[in-house]
Amino acid sequence: MILDSPMGADVLKLFYLTRDWHSLKEDECVEMCSYFKVVNRFSETLDIRKDNNPKIIIAGSGMLTGGRILNYLEIQAENPKNTLLFVGYQAEGTRGRKLLEGDKEFKVFGKWIPFNMQMETVEGLSAHADHTELLAWLSELKTKPEKIFIIHGEKEAAEALKEGIKKTYGWESDLPNLYDIVEV
Repeated sequence: MILDSPMGADVLKLFYLTRDWHSLKEDECVEMCSYFKVVNRFSETLDIRKDNNPKIIIAGSGMLTGGRILNYLEIQAENPKNTLLFVGYQAEGTRGRKLLEGDKEFKVFGKWIPFNMQMETVEGLSAHADHTELLAWLSELKTKPEKIFIIHGEKEAAEALKEGIKKTYGWESDLPNLYDIVEV
């Protein structure tokens, strides 16, 4: 496996260095980390993306709004033998969401690229708390917040969270629009 993500490489190194924080034995951790070839220079990315041999590449995506994955897709997106695996949510309006909804081309680095890859998704892996988890987190607050702003997520989910906060705690919250200015 090729790990082409500077942040991912840092996390892998941190995982290795903090073995007392997880349940893998030292030899298991060493073995797991040995499966990754970490890309250290962008010039390596440019070489790897031209290679058509089978491989698994883990590259940062930002819902295909940025990251190293775009460099690979620029060259490899037309190949129907390739598979793009989405792990995590693809927000409305992002390249990732548009491809999942059936777009057959996308714009990257100023040019339109045909998209013929296979796609798969892995559900259930997210770094974000869901509605229930956010409400539970709020229960830990010792005093009522003066203001609550819901600024992340799609409108329907944000409105549901606003209602959940009102129903559960009786607290008001706001859904500000982009560029709203609020004095606190």
